[in-house]
Amino acid sequence: MMARLRSHAPLIIAVAGTLGALVLLWLTRRQTLAMPPVFYFDAPGAFFALLAWGGSALLLLVRKPVQQPAWRMLGAALFLTCAFVTALTPLVIVAYLAMTLLMTGTIRRRTRAALRRVTPLVLAVAALALGYGALALRGALRIDAPQAGAALDSFVFWFVLLATSTPLMPLTATRPDIAVSRGAATHVLTFAWLYPLVRLYTLGPWNEGWSFATLVLGGGAMVWMSLTAFTARDHVVRSGYARHRFLAVALAGTGLSSGAGLAATGYALLVYVLLAVTDAGQAGTDPVAEQDDSVSFLPSTLPTWLLSGAIPLTAPFIATWMLVGAAAAGGISLLAAAAWFTALLAALSIVLEPPCAMSRTWWLAGVASLALGIAAPLVVRILIQPSIEQLQGGLSVYGDVNVWPWVGLATGDSARTGVTALPTIGAAGLMLVLSAMVYLLVRLLQPPVSTGPASGVPARENVLDELRRTVPWLGGDTARAPDHDDR
Repeated sequence: MMARLRSHAPLIIAVAGTLGALVLLWLTRRQTLAMPPVFYFDAPGAFFALLAWGGSALLLLVRKPVQQPAWRMLGAALFLTCAFVTALTPLVIVAYLAMTLLMTGTIRRRTRAALRRVTPLVLAVAALALGYGALALRGALRIDAPQAGAALDSFVFWFVLLATSTPLMPLTATRPDIAVSRGAATHVLTFAWLYPLVRLYTLGPWNEGWSFATLVLGGGAMVWMSLTAFTARDHVVRSGYARHRFLAVALAGTGLSSGAGLAATGYALLVYVLLAVTDAGQAGTDPVAEQDDSVSFLPSTLPTWLLSGAIPLTAPFIATWMLVGAAAAGGISLLAAAAWFTALLAALSIVLEPPCAMSRTWWLAGVASLALGIAAPLVVRILIQPSIEQLQGGLSVYGDVNVWPWVGLATGDSARTGVTALPTIGAAGLMLVLSAMVYLLVRLLQPPVSTGPASGVPARENVLDELRRTVPWLGGDTARAPDHDDR
């Protein structure tokens, strides 16, 4: 009994952390809870803690980490939680440094591939130390101090943006850099690097240059990752870059500096964690041996479509739709067009060459994607809206999200004019356009299937033509058959 309990202890701890983060999010949904001098509990920190512990729990459910033991992953989640609930800027640096050391501590061989995986994390920690260190030296030792906003300037912002963007973007399109099997927990927890940038909204509003640079970086990363995924030949690389595209969506949403943009950011992070856990559960397994026969009556590629973003009301599609709505509400039409274009490319990169067999993990992830998409209004209202309200002092009025829990979502501009709505008949029709385009392009780009030698059985069209020719009232060609008797 004790041995069994000990083997399940990491999962129990991760589930307990998830429940604790949910409770904290509920307690801080109305107001922050400050406990000087160390702790500062608010909805944004609780939301990121929920993602960290929830992703860890799901990862332990679907597979055992290959290179990183469970205690390293739980330790990383614990250090990240310390960063999410503290008001001390130096403690944020220490927590991210400890998390990085834990996640890279298993790399013992100094090979070129190993150094390539470690370099972005080292650069990110160094940039974060410079950015948040400057905040502490300029009087913002506590993030909630009354005069902390005066310490935020371009020097701080650019280094924090560098710390955020470096781990979000794989340096090269190679399998070791993007494959979840190479350190599953590292990929699942990559989203946490966005927190230091989002936390800057607590200090005050951004200027236009900071917002523009962030959304351009996010939009450019979306295009680059989608093109890389579309042109990659390896399925693992394709799915990896399609997954990382949602981190770029989150970065672009953060750069919009609006409530609708932050809603897109939070939802995109949820989708990223779901896809990262799914890829981790699929890595290192034999899909044919793990194939789920209980759903054999359904198309075998259905989970791939549900996770591609091409099906309306699935989570990846709605993440893109929320960014489109936020960009349109903020008057950034180019970003909205780029979001649709990259969604099309990413969906094509996944569904053009799906795996030959789908394991139970893929089917469960597909169902979760559909459920998360249908319940998007509730998810935004319960998990994301409290963070938007508490960061409202640093946000602009150019774009807000309105939630009707049992109806849908809508985005509006600064004049409270509706820009996009979900779901409506018109919006649902526009959603179906993307699905039809993806399906049509898949059919056009796939090589023709060889039917083999003729079996001697007349084709259906030939039979119909013969019937129309011999039976005039069918409306076909009235030409007489060669053996027709006119007597």
